[in-house]
Amino acid sequence: MHRLLLVESSPTLRCGLEKLLLRHGFAVVSLPADAQALAAFDQELSRGLATLILGWSNTPAAICEAFVQRLQKPDCRQLALVVLAADPSHVDASLSSGRAYTRVQRLQRPSEVPRLVRGLLAQVASELRPDAESPTALKVLLVDDSRTSRTKYQRLLRNHGYAVVACEDAEAALERVKTEHFDLAVIDYFMPGMNGAMLCRALRELPATRDMTLAVLTGSYEEGLISDCLAAGASECMFKNESDELVVARVDSMARLCERERRLKEEGQRLELILSSVGDGVYGVDRHGRITFVNPAALRLLQCTHEDELVGLSAHERLHHRDERGRPVPAETCFLQQAYELGDSLSNWETVFWRADGEMLNVECTVRPQHQGEDCVGVVVAFRDIAERKRHEAETQWQLRHDHLTKLHNRRHFEYMLEQEIFRLRRSAEQSALLFIDLDRFKHINDSAGHAAGDALLSSIGRKLKSRSRQSDLVARLGGDEFAVLLRNVDDGSVLALAEKFRAILDDGNFSHGGREFEVSGSVGIARLSRHTLSPAYAMNCADAACHIAKREGRNRIHMFDLGGDAGALATLQQSWSERLKIALAAGSFALQFQPIFDLRRLPEATTEEMADELPANALYGHEVFVRLDDVDTLLAPRAFLSQAERFELMPALDGWVMDRIALMLAREARPVASRFHLNVATASLLDAGYLARLTTLLREGAFAPGQLCLEIKESELAGQLPALLPVLGELHQLGVRLLLDEYGRGLGGLGHLRGLPLSAVKLDGSLVQGLAGDEVGVLMVRAMTDLAHAMKAVVIAPLIEDTTVLQRLRSAGVDYAQGFVLGEPRTSWSALLPA
Repeated sequence: MHRLLLVESSPTLRCGLEKLLLRHGFAVVSLPADAQALAAFDQELSRGLATLILGWSNTPAAICEAFVQRLQKPDCRQLALVVLAADPSHVDASLSSGRAYTRVQRLQRPSEVPRLVRGLLAQVASELRPDAESPTALKVLLVDDSRTSRTKYQRLLRNHGYAVVACEDAEAALERVKTEHFDLAVIDYFMPGMNGAMLCRALRELPATRDMTLAVLTGSYEEGLISDCLAAGASECMFKNESDELVVARVDSMARLCERERRLKEEGQRLELILSSVGDGVYGVDRHGRITFVNPAALRLLQCTHEDELVGLSAHERLHHRDERGRPVPAETCFLQQAYELGDSLSNWETVFWRADGEMLNVECTVRPQHQGEDCVGVVVAFRDIAERKRHEAETQWQLRHDHLTKLHNRRHFEYMLEQEIFRLRRSAEQSALLFIDLDRFKHINDSAGHAAGDALLSSIGRKLKSRSRQSDLVARLGGDEFAVLLRNVDDGSVLALAEKFRAILDDGNFSHGGREFEVSGSVGIARLSRHTLSPAYAMNCADAACHIAKREGRNRIHMFDLGGDAGALATLQQSWSERLKIALAAGSFALQFQPIFDLRRLPEATTEEMADELPANALYGHEVFVRLDDVDTLLAPRAFLSQAERFELMPALDGWVMDRIALMLAREARPVASRFHLNVATASLLDAGYLARLTTLLREGAFAPGQLCLEIKESELAGQLPALLPVLGELHQLGVRLLLDEYGRGLGGLGHLRGLPLSAVKLDGSLVQGLAGDEVGVLMVRAMTDLAHAMKAVVIAPLIEDTTVLQRLRSAGVDYAQGFVLGEPRTSWSALLPA
């Protein structure tokens, strides 16, 4: 990373140049041209200053003369100098013509400054290193099978101060890293043998290169290729048709991370804290929270012009007195204020600051206490603007819930909303409906006119379906040419009328593409939803079966599912699941998600939905593991396939896959994982010899720490199986497995059996939890059941918590642990919530 000092008296020009240089990847210190700038120049030289940009025209003559004299000293000989002047002829001759590595630039062309700086730095690097790399240069491993590409990028990076070692294939690179240390690697994707993604994975497996910064270089913009590289551990994808300047800027960005990490390891705690905030805002506070100092970057981020606007004021009252919705935050409930007063540490804490102009600033903070001897005298806060990241996260969340082609909701989000609707109907007398819409002869259009025509048709149909839907309806594309609509609060008569509107959309006019006309129609299947609906998966199957019947009866029509007459069609549809699941097990086409479980005693009293991503790490108890079926373009929830797996006796194989996957993920972690993992397991699996043998082997080999693995068994599955299960559960308990009874309280008839089970925990039935907001009797029942579980030395976990009122009622009832969407949605990784 190239350190650069900008000295310019004009605030406007200084601000514009600073932004320009930051965009080009430089570490910039910007100061007005005065005596303090001279002192800062000496300080920056000691820290490895590479470039000075001096504004000549607006700088007092005495300051210009002082800089001219200082630049003649030996420690400035290798410093790149850019002088900005309205009239270059007025610049001191000793600078304009008598000094090496110097360029004088007219003020009218400031946009040329980054290019001039890079050119000067390349000149310095090449003249200092004619034959060998500088021993202090960052070391880059370049891997490319093309000799032309290797030569080009090796020269380009060397000219910008990097020590480059080039290898022609992955095998040579793997041999090279055995004997040499590299800071980062730039790897071509398309190579014979191991491609770039494969080499990234191999480097991530080696202890010496596990933490190396990796970038993949490719000429292809294919989405799958980029995803493969990022999944393999690359932190950057660079493209060969990009400009050299952009490639260098990307490498510089990665190099900055490498250099910061190197400095953090070499310097002391206080210097480490300050240097880690380079480019970030930094301020200090005393134990009462009054600001004691602030750096220039903080002033810039907070839209302040002078430190007097902040120093001496309360940081809480000035910066973080309101939340992101503008609501007041009392000092006694503000995490940052409490950290100031307690001398506590916070890492990667996301919150909002309020700027001097009244605008909100999304920030990520790091808080570290400062000590004199054993006494804490205050804390230092480093923060950065994360507005761009927040925007990206919001965009990512939208993409996770929507189909990229039609912009409708995708299958994953639709299934979640369907599950919520069925939960709602169980507490209501209302009726809703589910529509399955399948285009007729879509394959003919796709095959005869091409995929572009098919995509255009799907996009058009998606827009029309959305335009005809009510505000309360939910329209989704499930995949291929299948669409679904959730109609809330409708009776049979209105369902048929609404379904006819959607069918008419498909039959209304022909589809034109490339000068050809195609007839379009669709079949609609309807499944009623009510408090008696068995499950979301059952509703989806019924609607799908009804759609198949509509197609079989002649297409372009509507059919409402009737169990009396359509049971055969439903059975045929379900039969296809057997083969589908067997193929998925053979291919490993499943994925895992992790939902956090929190200790209620460690959560803040005033926990809100907005705090779900800011809960204290020490409150984390563990994670429940959910298995999803990877269905081409979406992940199917367990409700869509578990009943089928049970029916075809595939649960031992599926539970075994989940167990093996967790063990593998734990083995790949560089440090021990302290979290507990709750796995739902079928009694059929616990009674299966193959599953038990595999589990026993993993436990005895130390794949799981004692108490780390918790098996959740549904109370409803214990009936009739208890005599055979007791010895199995006892043996697993002896091997360090924690056992949990799920759906505790659903039937209440099995409570007498609890005393004979080696249980560590029980999980309340979700139906008991979801109705607690307005159910005083329910709270009393939960308290009684909690007391009973505590008497048997078992802790109590409450699932499916959807609002903070229920959370508070569970806390008052004595429940120990909690999980639900109000505290955290299932994620693809557990590591983001683990304590640092």
